Amino acid sequence: MKNVIITGGASGIGLATAKKLSVNHHVIIADLKDIDDNFISKNFNNTENISFFKCDISKREDIINLKQYVLDNFKQLDYLVCDAGIMPLPCEIDTITDENIDRTIDVNLKGTFKCLNILGNLIKETSGSGSIVTVSSVDGVIGEPYGVIYSTTKAGIISLTKSFARYFKGDIRVNSVAPGLIDTPLTDSTGEDPSWTTDYSIIKRVGKPEEIADSIAFLLSDQASYITGQVLVVDGGFTLK
Repeated sequence: MKNVIITGGASGIGLATAKKLSVNHHVIIADLKDIDDNFISKNFNNTENISFFKCDISKREDIINLKQYVLDNFKQLDYLVCDAGIMPLPCEIDTITDENIDRTIDVNLKGTFKCLNILGNLIKETSGSGSIVTVSSVDGVIGEPYGVIYSTTKAGIISLTKSFARYFKGDIRVNSVAPGLIDTPLTDSTGEDPSWTTDYSIIKRVGKPEEIADSIAFLLSDQASYITGQVLVVDGGFTLK
């Protein structure tokens, strides 16, 4: 059974991905939120395939400790899903604070870089080959004045994805998923009216976390063995209109 780390795996897209992958993989959920046995038994059928490590990806020492946890308990890492991300409010061009700018960059961009570097090299050192998927956003593709630094970090994640795909030279495939509006706690926290997005989408509804999880699972799998450095936009056609 192969091992996969999912950062931000305690809610939203990360949790949906953990549920899907835990059927056939051992999943290490790395998240700031504390989760207990009740959470695991409530959300997972294969509870023996789930481990949890509390981790703030903005802190290098937390990621190094996560790496050591994997080495001590599982010996190797095969897959990585970089899903952890935040959008502190206020976040518009005219209202965002310096504190929110710094925190968003520290988690979304610098945190993702540290995960790709430290945990990606752990895959290389222990498995020799594997696959990584980052989670960007359509906001990183088109830009968004109502979440300006969030959009900037998500665009940066796309660049990191391409850079690390070249860095690992095909031994480890690195791809990204760019979701549109998805029904998650992060989306709810913004207070955005879904119609602002769905009215301009070809598929006129909010996406489900499970639909993004399916895309992540595909890019991780051998079915995507000839795909690296790419961005899969999963947005109901929003960016086409």
